[in-house]
Amino acid sequence: MAALLLWATAAPGAGLDTSLVRAAGMKPYPVPLTAPAFRLPRLGDDASRTKGNYRGQVVLLNFWASWCPPCREEFPSLERLQEQFEGEEFTVLAVTVADDAVGVERFLGGREVPFDILIDTTERTADAYRAAGVPVTYLLDREGRLLAGKSGPDEWDSPAMVRLIRAAVEEQ
Repeated sequence: MAALLLWATAAPGAGLDTSLVRAAGMKPYPVPLTAPAFRLPRLGDDASRTKGNYRGQVVLLNFWASWCPPCREEFPSLERLQEQFEGEEFTVLAVTVADDAVGVERFLGGREVPFDILIDTTERTADAYRAAGVPVTYLLDREGRLLAGKSGPDEWDSPAMVRLIRAAVEEQ
């Protein structure tokens, strides 16, 4: 669980119902935590993206790698989750760690994904989020604050996760 121990400062806010978070298999944080900033290139066009680009959206931030078998297995559920929330203020954000665009493109096999994939070749962003190993996933609110986290793979479009994301999206 070391991956979920963040060196972040507490931010004001109530957070989500912890029973929803736990039912979805994530660890709730007692208060929303200020997430570290980042600037990473996006797969496909190398345009830099920062945490600020996703402000106003609930974000499921997934640290993964194309060479990681559990990551490869859970990836389709991230795509299905994004598709369920199409047009809403929610996005999956996949950050590939210790990987490169060639490996990711080989894994994707030419198919388009419905969310951004960012490339963290230096692992600095993963380190800042204390994402030791992959996969590691965090749920961020519209202000970019960490609400919950999970180390290890999951079925991200499960009914419990959809309920959690729905609650986060509907929270004002």
